[in-house]
Amino acid sequence: MNIKRSLLTIIVCFSLLATNAVYGQLENNILKQKDSVNLNDTQNVNYNFEVFNFYRNTEYFDIIEKGQTYFGSMVQGYLKYNPHKNIMIKVGFITRHDFGSTKLNTVQPIVSISYFKHKWRYNFGMLQGHMNYGFIEPMYNIDRAITNRIENGIQGIYTGKTFTFNNFLVWDEPTYRTTTNQERFVTGFTSEKTIYNKSKNLISFPLQGSLCHRGGQLNPNPNPIYSRINVAYGLKWRSNISPYLTLKTEHYFLHARDFSPTISQPFLNGNANWHSFSLKYKHIEWMINYWHGREYQSPVGTQIYNNYNIYDIYLNRQSRKMLMSRILFSQKLNKGTCIDLRLEPFYDFEYGRFQYNYSCYIKFIIEDKLFKIKK
Repeated sequence: MNIKRSLLTIIVCFSLLATNAVYGQLENNILKQKDSVNLNDTQNVNYNFEVFNFYRNTEYFDIIEKGQTYFGSMVQGYLKYNPHKNIMIKVGFITRHDFGSTKLNTVQPIVSISYFKHKWRYNFGMLQGHMNYGFIEPMYNIDRAITNRIENGIQGIYTGKTFTFNNFLVWDEPTYRTTTNQERFVTGFTSEKTIYNKSKNLISFPLQGSLCHRGGQLNPNPNPIYSRINVAYGLKWRSNISPYLTLKTEHYFLHARDFSPTISQPFLNGNANWHSFSLKYKHIEWMINYWHGREYQSPVGTQIYNNYNIYDIYLNRQSRKMLMSRILFSQKLNKGTCIDLRLEPFYDFEYGRFQYNYSCYIKFIIEDKLFKIKK
């Protein structure tokens, strides 16, 4: 018990020192999927090949979520064709192999059409999903970068100098007249408005929202229909002290509401607040997070922030308070290869013990021109 108190004291002291060195959301660049249209690529056929190795281990012992391990590799390849300066077409595949298994966990096609106009980008098919949306972790599960690497649907992205907006619909599960399952989809948006950007300081106002739905009218199914909404808003501040040193802070307030015809989880409404401080020097970022959730739930949020176990609703706690300390190392090894290491311990005040997770990601990408289609 004395060891636990000592560790908690160390974390609290570090957090107090960090209040002047401040960020909330870890930079998840390695988990994102990036591409862009280039005027010089018109009528070009390019290939893109990506190997993404992951090792994510969560040592959780709480009733809210039990620890698990993701350990494996993904291979993604597609052809990219730009028939017009504003249009990009992708066709390819992605596979996921979990180590220890002799079979592929996932084999999934990649098909998308993207249209670019002024400051907008519209995607139909494969989206720039999961971490690309810009959600904070309590709103959208970081594990979906592994479990749902390809998200399909429709998406509109606006990128301006002082305002960004990302609106999407992910179709997770279809239903047919010959099946008995229910359709599932997630729709939502993220936005951010810069309200101050001078003297190496930037202040912005983020607003995020999501709607998760399961239901449909085609087939009888004993599972109850649900529609659940989550909203988050807050304030962000970043200060670029030098080319190598950045201080950040983020503060969010979150609300959850269940609009289902029949409530099938223990909490109708919920609220939470999330405060984060970080210091980044070159390739290393150190962060402190404080979370307080009361009856909060998000069907697609990172599970550890919920107030009940999504696999067993009778396992729940009305209030949760957690203090997290995180350290992240991220670096490009060469033009196409990058590595990301992170350790994330936290103390749960209600549970009364330390828990932690650690991850290692390595990504290799190669992209080049195959040939040009002549008109």
